[in-house]
Amino acid sequence: MIVDLSTVPLVALSAESKHIISVLLNPPKVIPSENGLPRDWRGLAHLCNLSGELMPLVTSHPDPATYILTAWQQKEQSITFKDLQIVLEEIERWDILDDTLELFERDAARYLEQEQKAQTSAEIIVNDVDEKVLTVDDLHRLRQGLESQYYDAFLLYADEDINFVTEMVDKLENQYNLKLCLKDRDLIGGVTFEHEAVMTLISERCNRLIVVVSSNFLKSSANKFFLNYAQALSIDKKQRKIIPCLYEKCQLPPQLSYMFVLDYNRVGLYDFWGKLRDSVQAPNKIKETANISHIKEIYYSNLDISDKDKKDKPNSKYVEPMELKEFNIKDEVEKLNKEKNLDHSECTSVHNAKNNNKKYTQFLQWKRWKHTKKGQNDKKEYVPITETVSLPSLEGLDTLSTSTESVTKKHKTRFINKYVKKVLIKS
Repeated sequence: MIVDLSTVPLVALSAESKHIISVLLNPPKVIPSENGLPRDWRGLAHLCNLSGELMPLVTSHPDPATYILTAWQQKEQSITFKDLQIVLEEIERWDILDDTLELFERDAARYLEQEQKAQTSAEIIVNDVDEKVLTVDDLHRLRQGLESQYYDAFLLYADEDINFVTEMVDKLENQYNLKLCLKDRDLIGGVTFEHEAVMTLISERCNRLIVVVSSNFLKSSANKFFLNYAQALSIDKKQRKIIPCLYEKCQLPPQLSYMFVLDYNRVGLYDFWGKLRDSVQAPNKIKETANISHIKEIYYSNLDISDKDKKDKPNSKYVEPMELKEFNIKDEVEKLNKEKNLDHSECTSVHNAKNNNKKYTQFLQWKRWKHTKKGQNDKKEYVPITETVSLPSLEGLDTLSTSTESVTKKHKTRFINKYVKKVLIKS
């Protein structure tokens, strides 16, 4: 790799290179260069333009060449490797140029590599976000701006049953597209309390807990603890949390003795993998139906009472708000113009006919009862209608009387009339 030394500052000079230069420049040289400068550290100090105040310190220093190089770097930060080579050429130290060429290139390449690495910086840790990261999937989702990963089930097993667990993971994830969470595979490193992280995953991130029951599983105290924790969760939340899968014939723990266990060794028409898939899957269809009914309930609650009744009546021309047809504005305007341009004579005749009909001078607006469907506890609603109805005349009506005498007279009159009719018929 060829490096342009004119672009690399002298700060990149390593301690090894400085030591070699100082070993070759510190010994005094008697023969000067062609320009009259000493061919040792004194010529280097003259070309570096050090101030007179530093010269006494340089002469008394045990390593004057190193001191000069350090002071030169601090004085002028733009000094490069190429500038140092030019100074060595001025004092005719070709031996130092040959011995340090490979060192200079190595130091320059290392500096440029470190400078390139420094361009990329690590992301700052945000405590609120870092606390939510429990699995490897959480890291990938948070980088994409998504929420934490949720799983269909957490797989609890013994380490000795890893072959069967591998087969189960391949079936459920690759064939049935379920998302499983395994402590050894998905849990991220550096979690402070492993048991606490697993409990959080079981309670908040995983819908189910698949328990691979075997003789080795019952030997682990941690598995028993997580099983008891999941049982308490299922009782508290009233959920079907635990799905026991019997891998080896053994005595079931008390927590699983009353549950329906999926037996892997059962033969016949028993479909172990199909039952396991159906047991793990969440009833999303029921959830979607419930959400739709809830939206409908909110929508109809915002409607008027009359709109609800129109919706309930099968023969009514009710239209959903989302299905309303657009009105033709031009037709409406023409209709209004036609009504305004009615014949004046026709309007006058209608008006005179109404005035001449004195029998119908008194009108009342009746409110008709509108009954709703059965089962609504006789709820009624007033629907205002404009119907003109003529009232009967008061002439010829009998006066009301509450006296007993008028009642007895009426009875006697009726009795006499009936008797007279019978006599006339017999005669």
